[in-house]
Amino acid sequence: MKKLILVLLLGFPAGSVAAAPAPSSSGTGVELYFEAMDNQGWQWLFLADVVRRRLDIAELKAYPLITKSEDGTFAAKRGEIELAESTRLAVFNKFYPAKTLLYLHARSMSTSPEGWKDAALFCGVNPDEFERHVSTDGALALSEAYAQTSAAGITETTLLLYGKRYEGAPRLMPLYNAVNSALPASRRVAPPAGYKPAPKPPPPGFWVVLGRDMKKNDALVNVFDKYFEDIKPAVFDYGAPQRSAKFPWLEFVPAYVLDATAEVKARLGKELNAGLFKEKDGYLVYEDRQRRGLFASRPVKKNTLELFAMSQCPYGVMAENLVLDAMKKKLLPKGLKLEVHFIGGAKKNASGVYEFSSLHGQAEWEEDARQIFISKRYPEKFTAYLLERNKSIASPDWEKAAKTAGVDAAAVTAGFEEAKAMLAEDFSASDALSISTSPSFIVNGREFMVGTGELMKTPGYEKLPEAGQAAGGCN
Repeated sequence: MKKLILVLLLGFPAGSVAAAPAPSSSGTGVELYFEAMDNQGWQWLFLADVVRRRLDIAELKAYPLITKSEDGTFAAKRGEIELAESTRLAVFNKFYPAKTLLYLHARSMSTSPEGWKDAALFCGVNPDEFERHVSTDGALALSEAYAQTSAAGITETTLLLYGKRYEGAPRLMPLYNAVNSALPASRRVAPPAGYKPAPKPPPPGFWVVLGRDMKKNDALVNVFDKYFEDIKPAVFDYGAPQRSAKFPWLEFVPAYVLDATAEVKARLGKELNAGLFKEKDGYLVYEDRQRRGLFASRPVKKNTLELFAMSQCPYGVMAENLVLDAMKKKLLPKGLKLEVHFIGGAKKNASGVYEFSSLHGQAEWEEDARQIFISKRYPEKFTAYLLERNKSIASPDWEKAAKTAGVDAAAVTAGFEEAKAMLAEDFSASDALSISTSPSFIVNGREFMVGTGELMKTPGYEKLPEAGQAAGGCN
């Protein structure tokens, strides 16, 4: 099972500066708009500030990104804690603008919930006075910050260089060169005497293939840029003739495709060994399965929900219970067919006997086998068994759930070898789809998503109760 994603394997923040229509701004200096608790936003801040210091630029301004609800209240993506940090940043900009950058650096080194007090004190600001400003003037400061970002048309992390959006990768020298080039000729810093940069090899061919209503993952593109400097993708729609001609075999989108040259394969050796790429017809394909996708060439299965889980994964169990409860309450499409599939490994040994593996051990794959056997031999009783079993999934006493559901436990035990063969086939099918996170879903045979939070964004599944969402996954 392929349980790593390219971003994590690289081990570096994959920050992205949003691509959108050019915003309006003051046009002076360097301006950063970021979410107050976003790691990538902070990475941009540190990069921009070190460039500012090197080039002796007078201004680097940082503004918090927040949203405004229909009722007029403000919110932040990461909840009340981030909103509070955003308010403090807005207040610092309003009352202590000359010290904002120093405050942010100090705050980054004093990360406890009350660390803002030490950061303010370090800057020479009385924390008590600062707190009073936050209490009495915070709403106004936040409103002014929101008005500025809204007027600029900015909704995602954005770095502006003299009023123009920086479109480059989050790397030091590309940003340095971009800022240096934006300065008046008289203020630009020349390279060190005698330095001659080595010519850069051209980046390999790079394509991003998307389905309808999909957007390119700029953070992921920036990860590729760390391997191949200045790489730029050509973007194809899956239904476009260019895609059909160039990648007729493509099965899943979004897909990030590279020319499989010897140099590319050497540079991505670790990732290739980890199974993160598929190789086909001289190309390397990375399928972005972090949230949603489309099995574009898979047959349609009308009004069907496929749920992929590990039987002892707490997130998978919660997802099963959530879906079954929603079906009982008629909150999902009428006549919906639910298929439960399993995630694990099965290989035949030298004797031709299957050896199974599962994230939570032998007890899990044995329960997987029982569940798939019951679903096929006693389909009318499977839901009752699953709901009862999930009440104490870690208990070895599965017979109790079988008895409650009216399933013949002796028949299940007698058919265990058949159940193992069923499970091996099911594991193989899940692995062929490269599904490794519990819970994952496929809607109507093609639409793929990870987690119930993504499922409820899908038409027909919006009524899944939000309070019951499992917030994580097993992989």
